[in-house]
Amino acid sequence: MTASTFDLLPDGGAIAAAPTDVSGETGFALDRMPTLQQTPVAELRELSFPYPGDTTDVFTLKTDRGTGYLDQGDGALLAWADLTVWERVSETIYMLHTGQGAATLGLVLGLMALGVPAMGATGVLVWLAGRRGRPRIRGNQPAGRAETILLVGSEGGSTWGFAATLQAALKEAGQSVHVGPLSAFKLERYTSAQRIILLAATYGDGAAPASAKGFLDRLNASDRAPNIPLAVLGFGDRSFPAYCAFARYVAAAAQAKGWLELLALDTIDRQSPQDFARWGRALGDALGIELELSHRPVQPQTTTLTLVSRRDYGAEVQAPTAILRFALPRASLCQGLLGSGFARFQAGDLIGILPEGGAVPRLYSLASGRRDGFIEIVVKKHPGGLCSGQLTVLEPGDTVSAFLRRNPGFRPGRSRAPLILIGAGTGIGPLAGFVRGNTRGRPVHLFFGMRHPDSDFFYGEEFRGWQDEGRLTRLVTAVSRGARPHYVQDALRGEATQVAELIRNGARVMVCGGRDMAAGVAEALAEILAPAGLTPAVMKAEERYVEDVY
Repeated sequence: MTASTFDLLPDGGAIAAAPTDVSGETGFALDRMPTLQQTPVAELRELSFPYPGDTTDVFTLKTDRGTGYLDQGDGALLAWADLTVWERVSETIYMLHTGQGAATLGLVLGLMALGVPAMGATGVLVWLAGRRGRPRIRGNQPAGRAETILLVGSEGGSTWGFAATLQAALKEAGQSVHVGPLSAFKLERYTSAQRIILLAATYGDGAAPASAKGFLDRLNASDRAPNIPLAVLGFGDRSFPAYCAFARYVAAAAQAKGWLELLALDTIDRQSPQDFARWGRALGDALGIELELSHRPVQPQTTTLTLVSRRDYGAEVQAPTAILRFALPRASLCQGLLGSGFARFQAGDLIGILPEGGAVPRLYSLASGRRDGFIEIVVKKHPGGLCSGQLTVLEPGDTVSAFLRRNPGFRPGRSRAPLILIGAGTGIGPLAGFVRGNTRGRPVHLFFGMRHPDSDFFYGEEFRGWQDEGRLTRLVTAVSRGARPHYVQDALRGEATQVAELIRNGARVMVCGGRDMAAGVAEALAEILAPAGLTPAVMKAEERYVEDVY
């Protein structure tokens, strides 16, 4: 607009010169000139009047289509020139700035402009929310001046707490330490480093956690191992099959590169302060200093949930289990904008319950999404289980402290391809949530293993209704406490032809339940898919086979 206003745009073509064959008369009324009568005001850009008393001068009319000259004596159009290329550019810019001729576009652009400060503000809030998961590191040294480089791979933020404890202890022992995310790993920055320590949690089935994205790729792409000794410490939960898998991948990749070893790979189970203190003493011995690590895990921010209903199963087979439904807590404006807390969640995400008297929360897969209007989990009472024991005695009106942890790796996706859901026992929870949310009628085939239909057929009544509504295509059950014990993997083999056909047609397989069940399912699917040249491993690589196993 500025360039157009000050005539800084090039001509881009010839413009018709003012005509000389004029009438020589003056005084013709403007409102009677046909060209002006036919020109809408919205299209008018400029109208220049002739010099007073000069009978050879003319009116110059500029519109959004071009430039014309009008006789001041009879109003006739003497000449016309269409817009040049640069004039068209200028006209387009004018339209975008004023909205004239493009009201809808102008409205859209205006809303986008108004959205800029909102996006900026929410971006800052998202950044601050991510930072809140990290403790404040006091005295953190620049990477180029630190003797010890301490890099963290964390998903939920708890590993950063261990890093802060380690950094404080090393600093007190006279060491200079730099703490940063694994994703910021750059060897050329560590000019004064004498050792590198990696604290690595695991996300899902062995994947890199949020603050370690891209680390393994950069490590594998490097042409040499640094001449700096390395220690890798993994964090995880032994009840999951992929226990500290990412840390093990990192240690193996470093060993393959010939990286010097400061300490052998070690692991911390369920954020154990005792395990951490033991590892700290070993690190101190390796460094020749006394190192005592006294760590207090920082608990995540929780929300109070109120139980509204419960359904009990399993007493007949000595496996008491309950479907617990909690009221959906009200989300604040900030939570709604950020999608934090329980403002946004889906079936398959995880809910952490902090038991009374316990230091480590227990994670349960959600059987509901935000749109369902409630929070639901399936809990089996385990002998001696602190959290499950407390949950299975809750009555409506009782409360628990809980937090949400997203699980994007275990979701059905938006594809219309068939879905094969396989679960046993309490593993049916998120699978039932997927069926409940299947309002679009995607083909869903569910294989469900139970002890006995009279005792632990979880969601039995709902499944019948969901089949009538088209949310569930087929339900195949397997009963393990009958005259002929039948497990879910046996049910798969019994439907081998149809299962193989569904997978050939692009079906996605989702498995939830105990690790023994999951291993049996993988073995059965390997047999079923062998004639087609497929394996569960290949399907996992294609992200068509996912597990949530405990």
